[in-house]
Amino acid sequence: MPLIIASLMLLAFVAQPAPAQLGSLFGFGPKVPTISTADLNKQLTTQRDAEAQAKAAGTEAPVADFVLVDVRTDAEVKVSVLPGAITKAQYEKNQQQYQGRTVIAYCTVGGRSGKYAAQLAKDGVDVKNYKGSILKWVDAKLPLVTLEGQPTNRVHTYSDRYSVPAEYEQVTK
Repeated sequence: MPLIIASLMLLAFVAQPAPAQLGSLFGFGPKVPTISTADLNKQLTTQRDAEAQAKAAGTEAPVADFVLVDVRTDAEVKVSVLPGAITKAQYEKNQQQYQGRTVIAYCTVGGRSGKYAAQLAKDGVDVKNYKGSILKWVDAKLPLVTLEGQPTNRVHTYSDRYSVPAEYEQVTK
């Protein structure tokens, strides 16, 4: 009984912001949906096909209802990105341009993008996290490009503790 009373007294003195600060630590923050490799690849393929059809028809390309945002460091994105991705800096500089679209965030394995997605969700942005991120993408042997859009087989893995299929060149620095 004394332990219960002491616990209740302690709770009475806890500052109000603490639950908000601890919320994400214990899973009480905004729930961010995830997207699978197959679903992301399907969305990117559908968009790319629609753009190609518009170009062939001489019409304006449709605007995607999503934006793919790479939240990795400059050193990582200089090596390669998923096709159609923009950097976090590009997104934040032009956030108004992407208003009303679903943001799909990714990184190396999904941790940093998950944190970024939760931050965006708190701000009211429709967002998904690509859990597994670029490592899942290359595990599925899907293409990578440079920031300039040129095909590449190089992938920055952040750390040498990760491995990639033989078709890819692993970069850690």
